Amino acid sequence: MSHNNVPAAVSPSDPTAHPTGISSPTTEKYPADTSAFQQYPEVVTQHHTQPHMQPDSIYQQPQYPYGSGYAAEKGVAVSPPPRPNPWGLSPLAFGLLIAAITAVVVGGAVGGGVGGALSGNKSDSSSAQVSTTTVTSSITTSPTTTTSGLPAPSSLENFVVPEPYYVNTLENPGCADGNSRIDVQYDTSFDLFCGVDMLNHVADENNPDLQVADIVGLFAYSLTDCLYACSSATHFAQLYGQDEAGGNMQPCVGVTWTYQMAQSNSSNFANCWLKNGTSTGFQCNTCISGKVV
Repeated sequence: MSHNNVPAAVSPSDPTAHPTGISSPTTEKYPADTSAFQQYPEVVTQHHTQPHMQPDSIYQQPQYPYGSGYAAEKGVAVSPPPRPNPWGLSPLAFGLLIAAITAVVVGGAVGGGVGGALSGNKSDSSSAQVSTTTVTSSITTSPTTTTSGLPAPSSLENFVVPEPYYVNTLENPGCADGNSRIDVQYDTSFDLFCGVDMLNHVADENNPDLQVADIVGLFAYSLTDCLYACSSATHFAQLYGQDEAGGNMQPCVGVTWTYQMAQSNSSNFANCWLKNGTSTGFQCNTCISGKVV
């Protein structure tokens, strides 16, 4: 038998028995191109002679220069971490605080503007009032008035004097140095005595046999009116005499007048009394008496 066709035995340790073109079980059939990847540390496996002493695999975390573990793209700046709000406020609280401060500032500015505008309007109104007062003053100082401010003589027409009960008090002329003298019509003069009421039913100071009495009572809007009435009564009594033989018409020789018209109207229905005689009288703070000289 020929042994030419019998293959020779191959030793397992013969390197020629395994061609280089055949991959081993641990060799990749299609090895990957690792040139484009970054080289990171791999899992290190340590072999020990005793299986029960073999430690677990140790994985070492690679150290990255960035907190996210990824490198920043080129040309992009890394933003710093956000700064906290003042006083540790939350974004909502901080926003409300800013809004409140802004409202106060804007409100103050608006209030100041409105106040200034109102002040300007008030000043304008004051100026207008001053101008109006000046015009009124020029009207009141017309040529038809006297220096005392009273109407010119005969300038009033259809004038109606208020009723006595509407007039509380009249002008009190007073008396110079406590007493004074005044001249009226018909060449008659009176000595005035302020604060004196000559009363009635008292003895005449010049004729003890005569009782002082009121001839007539009337309303007089001034002391002068009362004196005029007394002077006129005497004048007509002397002019026409007694109305009959043995008549008792008496001349007026004195008056008592009070400037409290309304009160005197309610109590005595007059404020001027013509008298047939005179006396030292009694105190009356609102009265003025006159005696014919």
